[in-house]
Amino acid sequence: MAAGLKSWTPTADGTCKSALKGDYRMLAIRPVLISALIFAAVPPAAVRAATDSVQYVGGSVKSIPVNSVGKFSFDDAKEFRFTYNGSVYKLPYDQITGTDVEKADTRRVLHIIPVIQPIARNRKQTLVINYSDATGATGTLNFELMAYRAVEAQETIAAKKSPITPAAAVAASNEWWGDKYWKTKRNQATWDAQATQNAIAAAQSAAPAPSGQVASSGAK
Repeated sequence: MAAGLKSWTPTADGTCKSALKGDYRMLAIRPVLISALIFAAVPPAAVRAATDSVQYVGGSVKSIPVNSVGKFSFDDAKEFRFTYNGSVYKLPYDQITGTDVEKADTRRVLHIIPVIQPIARNRKQTLVINYSDATGATGTLNFELMAYRAVEAQETIAAKKSPITPAAAVAASNEWWGDKYWKTKRNQATWDAQATQNAIAAAQSAAPAPSGQVASSGAK
């Protein structure tokens, strides 16, 4: 038999095994090729805009339509803001009781092929914001956005909720690790106060305990 015919092995119905194997491989890589073509067809400007966009995917706030796309704003010192479709939703930071970042639902192209995100930081996640309004009613807001932006938003909200006061900032800038070991002019007041507390504690521990009454046992 010729060398070129060795790979030809007809099956019971007359088809070629090598041809079937090639068809199987094409079916296996077809979803990857389609996803790559879709990604290549999207303009770079649209990709950059998509990374900045935030989508409201549900929650207790009914005034925001589900699936509304917009942007976060942290410019205000007292209010978190979500701008969408020409409207602005505002939530005071002191009403936010907690935040969480959860895995977002898998997006699919044509409801069949899952969209492939090759870079982990570009994967979508859901930022969950829990709040309690002025009346005491609790609720949640769920926003879907890029994973790294979800973490950034969570950290920003935490910083806005617990801002550093000027006095705390000055105290932090004056801290030095050697203050715990050496007495200097800059930390003299702290060392003197601690010495006074230590002297009081030593005096209290050295004072004799009050004598108690000794009960006498009666003779039998």
